[in-house]
Amino acid sequence: MNRHFKKYVFYFIARFLDLTGQYDISLAYYSKIIQFRTFFWDTQERYKSAYQNSSQKCYLEIHGGVGDFLQFLPFILKNKSAKYIVVTHFMDAKNFFKFFGIKISQYYFYNNREEHKAIELTLRKKHLSFWCPRTLFFDHFPINLQDNASFKTGITVGFQIGSSRLTNKPLNRQFALNLIDKLLKLKCTVILFGTDTELNQLKCKPQQHLFLACDKDIVKNLSLVKFCDLLIGGESVFKTMSSMSNILTLVIHENNNNRFRDRTFISPYVKKGVMFVYKYKDLSKETLSAIKFTEEIIRLKLPLIAK
Repeated sequence: MNRHFKKYVFYFIARFLDLTGQYDISLAYYSKIIQFRTFFWDTQERYKSAYQNSSQKCYLEIHGGVGDFLQFLPFILKNKSAKYIVVTHFMDAKNFFKFFGIKISQYYFYNNREEHKAIELTLRKKHLSFWCPRTLFFDHFPINLQDNASFKTGITVGFQIGSSRLTNKPLNRQFALNLIDKLLKLKCTVILFGTDTELNQLKCKPQQHLFLACDKDIVKNLSLVKFCDLLIGGESVFKTMSSMSNILTLVIHENNNNRFRDRTFISPYVKKGVMFVYKYKDLSKETLSAIKFTEEIIRLKLPLIAK
């Protein structure tokens, strides 16, 4: 039986187990479904309900980088007493969860997909844990660190040039510089997100309407997303923070086949109307086209900018 049919079979088995009160067993089937298709039908909500009705003796696995952490976060914040295992390539994960007061039972760190697969296999053999449930949107912005009036006038656009460490597909430098120039000419306030290394490559310095968000503590940078009217980024955590917060988001990424990315971080938000996507073959040759697309989104969705 292939993965496509398995998710249907496992879904109806899980529903039957719920109806007969066998929640500890149904958890295993819901966990398998979301490994095939993250947001399949109402599986995530039923999974959460089954966990609440179960003995809650199992561990819950949190996989991925900070973008993944954010989708797990709404459930985690409501279930702080649960037992969690974190499997990640984000080396500062301990400080991230410490900020939110989340106790993690075990951390596993990896540097590539092969190491990740090996850890998954180890966990499967133990039969003690299931994947943690995800959520598409925050009920309210989860970080309240900064209240900066500088971001409260006119249109504020967040922009991140970087990407996930494993994705390693940062946006083209010349495109980034041209886009920043266009945003400033449109009289937008720009918050430029990134690491010191990424922003140093752009050689941008803070000015009246250009702010740099490059603190070593990623939570502090993420806290600034709430001031954005629009967030522009590639395959990165900041576009997840904005889309989960119902902030208009424009994602610019390579036109390639990545089903997990599309089904988990792109398509659900596009369907909800909070996200737009520009797919490129060679961004260095599509700079003008991508910037024109961006400007159209700004003028269409952010009418405070004069036409």
